[in-house]
This record gives sequence, structure tokens and C-alpha cells, in this order.
Amino acid sequence: MAEEAKNEEKDEAAPTPKKSGNMKIIIIAVVSIVLLLGGAVGGTLYFVMGEEDDSAANAEDSEEEEEVAEEIIPLEPPQYHSMDPKFVVSFRDQRNARFMQFSIEVMARNKDIIKQIEEHSPAVRSSLLMLFDTQSYEMMSTREGKQKLLDEVIVDINETLKVVTGEEELVALFEAAYFTSFVIQ
Repeated sequence: MAEEAKNEEKDEAAPTPKKSGNMKIIIIAVVSIVLLLGGAVGGTLYFVMGEEDDSAANAEDSEEEEEVAEEIIPLEPPQYHSMDPKFVVSFRDQRNARFMQFSIEVMARNKDIIKQIEEHSPAVRSSLLMLFDTQSYEMMSTREGKQKLLDEVIVDINETLKVVTGEEELVALFEAAYFTSFVIQ
């Protein structure tokens, strides 16, 4: 009997590990299948929803581009005006006599604004001379100083024309200024 009890115990113990091993494999397989199916469904929804969002966004972008295209006015070719005669400005507070001499051309895209600067040349030149009188030798010796002066020239000319013409909201303005000659001593 003792042997039979031992054999029964071995029989009962042996099948149990096989069942738990099979059970683990089944659980892992089921979890893997659920994860794969979830990933497939999620990926499908992502791509389907993403395409719908992209098509809606593209439709909105094309509508905005059409509105912007309607608002853009084609630019006329640049018109240049030379501010002759040359400007000569002396620097103050210097031990040595120092001066700068330069020519400037301004650019606009409207012939009417060029005519206005020709008509109001004395007022524009006077205002520019006042601007040039505030410059220092050190600033005008650098590229940054010269570029800053050109930017200030455009602002000054546009402001002067607004005051002289009485038009506060000029549509066509000068866009750029260029040195055509520049000497500093």
C-alpha cells in the first residue's frame, strides 16, 4: 500500500505541472492576440482619422491661400530716384576736421511717390540733412552704422512726405535706400 500511495502521489503530481505549463502558454497566447488585434485596430483608426484630418486641413489651407492670393496686389517694378546733389556732412566734437560725402538713391514701386519726392525735394533734403547732422564718425565707420543710417533715411523720407503732402496714410512709400557713393575722412 505504501507503494501504491507513492505511485498515486507521483501520478497526481506529474499531471499538475503539465497543466500549469499549458495554462501559461494559453494565457500568453491570448494576451498576445489581444494586443495584436488592439494594435491593428488602433493603427487602422489612426490612419483613417489622420487622412480625414489632413484632407480637412488641406481644404482649410487652400481656402486661406485663395483669400491671401486675392489680397496680394502685384508689385510694380522698382523705380529709383537719385537724391542729387551729393550730401556733405561734417562731424562735430572732433579735434580734426572730419566729414562724409555720399550719394543716395531711394527705391519705390510707384511712379507717383517718385513724383512727390521730386516736387517736395527741398523739404525732404532739409529733413535728411538734419538726420545726417546727428551721426558720429565712429558709427559711420562701421557697416552696421551705415545700414542703420539707410534704414533711418527711409523712415525720415516717408514721414516727411506724409507731413508735407498732408496724407497721413500714404499707400505707396519708399522701400529702400542705397549709397551710390560714400567717402568719409
